[in-house]
Amino acid sequence: MTTRFTLRTMALLLRQGRRLNALSWLLLALAGGWLVIAASGQGTLAGGSLPWLLVSVSAGLLQLYHAVRVDLDADLLEALSEAGGAPGGSDEDVADASARTLDASLQSLGLQPPSGGGRDWRARWRGARRLLLWQSAWLLAQWVSVGLALWSASS
Repeated sequence: MTTRFTLRTMALLLRQGRRLNALSWLLLALAGGWLVIAASGQGTLAGGSLPWLLVSVSAGLLQLYHAVRVDLDADLLEALSEAGGAPGGSDEDVADASARTLDASLQSLGLQPPSGGGRDWRARWRGARRLLLWQSAWLLAQWVSVGLALWSASS
């Protein structure tokens, strides 16, 4: 059973991706700034730190892609939770009707293939969580690669 409260809860969980994105931007700025300073001749890329910095920047860009997708899902779930239904309609009826409307809208905009609609809420929720997990994984990859770049530079 999917209710408005469930949809709102799902949206709030996905909103945590914004914090991950903020941390990722800091790491991206650190790695990018290090690369720019080294390229301008003001600093060096000692001890094999260049590959790790490039991995960090790449992971940061992939994290950004997933952050955009997670934020879109959060906004869509928020809109669905606030959608009004017919008087006397159950929350579940409203959520199902809203999901059909959402699928039709995404398909008309070319953001979802015609065969992509009609998923149940469990499948939708698994997909949204998977995007958030990928976003987290790319942030972790950034942390590790920046740490390895720092370690390589100090060795």
